[in-house]
Amino acid sequence: MKTHTRTLAAIGLATTLTLTAAACTPASDSELSLDLIPHVHDVAFDPDGALLVGAHTGVYRVDPTTDDTSLVGKTTFDAMGLTVHADTILASGHPDPANQDHTFTAPNVGLVRYSNAGWEQVSLAGVTDFHLLAATPAAPDFLLGLPSDRAVLAASSDAGQTWEDLGPLTARDISIDPMKADVVTATTPEGLVVSRDGGITFTAVANAPALLVITADPTVEEGVIGVDADGTIWTGSTTEGAVWKTAGHATGAASAIAASFDGAVAIADEGGVRITTDAGNTWRTVIRTDASQ
Repeated sequence: MKTHTRTLAAIGLATTLTLTAAACTPASDSELSLDLIPHVHDVAFDPDGALLVGAHTGVYRVDPTTDDTSLVGKTTFDAMGLTVHADTILASGHPDPANQDHTFTAPNVGLVRYSNAGWEQVSLAGVTDFHLLAATPAAPDFLLGLPSDRAVLAASSDAGQTWEDLGPLTARDISIDPMKADVVTATTPEGLVVSRDGGITFTAVANAPALLVITADPTVEEGVIGVDADGTIWTGSTTEGAVWKTAGHATGAASAIAASFDGAVAIADEGGVRITTDAGNTWRTVIRTDASQ
């Protein structure tokens, strides 16, 4: 549920990425002053390199230079699915009962979009909660979503205005290749699967680990970075004969992972939300999460 607009710099993600607690640098004073954010659902990078964090209390934007964190649109809601579409943010989830903004309709907000004009309703108001959303710069109007009320893959060909169910799919995460819009990857109880017809049919990815959360890795043809149930990080590809390699560990269970066009990688796990810009040599915590939520 992550968007990439350019090819990453050649920083060797497949061999040098080290997502381990030991690699994290000590928290700075600014990090220690961050309020605890309850439960992160998703992470994504925008075209400017800023990190977006979908959490129980809204969508947050982390400045890539200063690590300053702000609430997008100054609006609280339970942000479940999250992705970047061109220069806008798309999200789904549930409204905050204390928030009187009627853009966020109960019990499910459907699809909402954030732009310079603020948050606006796009479709399915009150009807659907997408737990995952995915977009790709390879096809700007193409969106995929996993609705929480049924085990199907839903698709839109008009930037989210209308939706159709492509077929049954029980998946934890989905990703669309940034260069080939027809290539869709999903994590299922049976393992990692790939579609080459835009999500209509899927086949198993041979020799792939059983991943839970994934993101596209534009440094590799049909590349994927993912995390399995044990917190092990894997890098590989959905191409035939691809070799999968381990690349460190998350802190406990991971809820999301994302990679930016300029080489940054972010992970949300039990240690909070952390980001690296040097292929995992150093890490900084940009958001602390409240484990009690």
